[in-house]
Amino acid sequence: MVKRSVVAAIVAVVIIIAIVGVAAWYLAAPPTPTPTPTPTATPPVKSLIVASFANLPYLDPHVAHDESGRAYIHNVYDTLVRMEYREGTVKIIPWLATRWEMVDNVTWRFYLREGVKFHHTNRELTAKDVEFSVMRMVIMPEGMGYLLVPWIDLDRTKAIDKYTIEIGLKKPCGVFLYLASYIYVVDSEEVKKNIKTPGPYGEWGDFGKGWLMEGHIDIGSGPYMLVEYVPGSHVMLAKNEKWWGDFAPRAPDNVKIVAIVDPATTHTLMAKRELDISTVWLPPETYEALDEIEGVDVAKLHYYGMYFLMMNSRKPPLDDIHVRKALFYLFDYRTFLEILPQHKEAEGIVPSNMIGFIPFPEPVEYNIDKALEELKKSKYWGELDKYEIALTWRAEVPGEDRVGLLLASAAEKVGLKIKVVKLPWLKVVEAMTRPDTPNHIEPMWITADYPEAISMVYLRWHSASHGTVNQNEWFDLPELDKMIEEVLGTIDEKERLEKSAELQRYIFYLYPSIFAGDYIGFKAYQSKYIDWPSAKVGFVGVFGWDVEYWKMNVYPEKKI
Repeated sequence: MVKRSVVAAIVAVVIIIAIVGVAAWYLAAPPTPTPTPTPTATPPVKSLIVASFANLPYLDPHVAHDESGRAYIHNVYDTLVRMEYREGTVKIIPWLATRWEMVDNVTWRFYLREGVKFHHTNRELTAKDVEFSVMRMVIMPEGMGYLLVPWIDLDRTKAIDKYTIEIGLKKPCGVFLYLASYIYVVDSEEVKKNIKTPGPYGEWGDFGKGWLMEGHIDIGSGPYMLVEYVPGSHVMLAKNEKWWGDFAPRAPDNVKIVAIVDPATTHTLMAKRELDISTVWLPPETYEALDEIEGVDVAKLHYYGMYFLMMNSRKPPLDDIHVRKALFYLFDYRTFLEILPQHKEAEGIVPSNMIGFIPFPEPVEYNIDKALEELKKSKYWGELDKYEIALTWRAEVPGEDRVGLLLASAAEKVGLKIKVVKLPWLKVVEAMTRPDTPNHIEPMWITADYPEAISMVYLRWHSASHGTVNQNEWFDLPELDKMIEEVLGTIDEKERLEKSAELQRYIFYLYPSIFAGDYIGFKAYQSKYIDWPSAKVGFVGVFGWDVEYWKMNVYPEKKI
């Protein structure tokens, strides 16, 4: 018993000593730190620009041609070369083609950038895609394809190897590099997969146009890509992170394109910071009101554009050159600039910022006495009251009716009757397809496609433009077509510009249009948090190209 008690006591002592030791060790050892959760990084705020236009864009790059369409394809599709404003003028710069050469007067060879990928298929863009795109633009031809049709020889246009494309022409073209900046390259394999037959383009069916216009995806390789299309609502773009080019440091992650032309709605959304860039189609007083919103400025964008009052030379009494010249003198140019201040005084038959522009050969002025003198020389003198002249204006452009009323008021003083007619845009387009429609005088903003004066001249007065919104004169003058084509075909620039000057003088003395003013587009924008290069420079040139989203910087943190 005694031995067992001793043993038990010893064991108890040992246990106590162990417990005390463990406790001492625990107290002496530094405490184990409580694990700190790894902080979750706050995802960066996605930047967004909301831009409004008169309408949502056509989504087929070879169909789009108006302002919204041009802006869309300019950001979503890459072109062979690119026009860019540098050092006070517009220059051709490398784009998909890194270099090029003129093999002979009717053959151009372009060497392509390697590694360019299409947005949704991730397939590499090759010379075969360029060849297909040129062919599609010429065969359709819609959108900007009209620039290529007179020149491209498809039989001589071919891919030489994976990265070399040779484009053959039917005849020499002195401005071809400018035209090449409109060759929007598409994923040829995706088009071929989505062709519907039968269609208007023979073996090519509908050329994939129906599928593309539905807006499922885009087939481009440019800085932005289509991610959503809701008809009647908006088009959403997202930054193409694998684009080969350079983005501005704070380029928008997304761009939302909407169609808003209502002045009140525009003002409300701009004030609430829910609209970032307004449309160009607002009345002057709306821009004044927008400019008063804190953080909103109005950009003044100089395009290769002019406001013409185009006179139908096939409709009496405008078939008489003296009546057309009288209308020159009946237009109050100074008051026009007050009515629509988005213009500057016209100095020639093309905008004064174009290469090769020349001033009017003689003064253009508002002068009732001179107008009366011209009317007395007309074969219609003494019976002008029998001819009512219809002048149309677009229902979608508030305030444009004031221009027609200005001319009508002056015409009444010399016995001319001008009726100002309101028409929806689509009715205007339809009316201009035929020379026998009621529109004697059609006011229209026209913008040229490239910087040389001949671009505007071709667009406005070559017979190829008959039936389009670009002209309403309907001249039947083969000699005029021949002169225009000769200028375009002249390779040497100095010689080409000399011929262009002579041509401009010839057209002036036809008195084809009233040259109301050079166009300056106004757009309100959120200057507080958007850095917009075009707004700073004030020069754009080509319509729709002011919104190069990849060059903009957006600062969402400044929005509040």
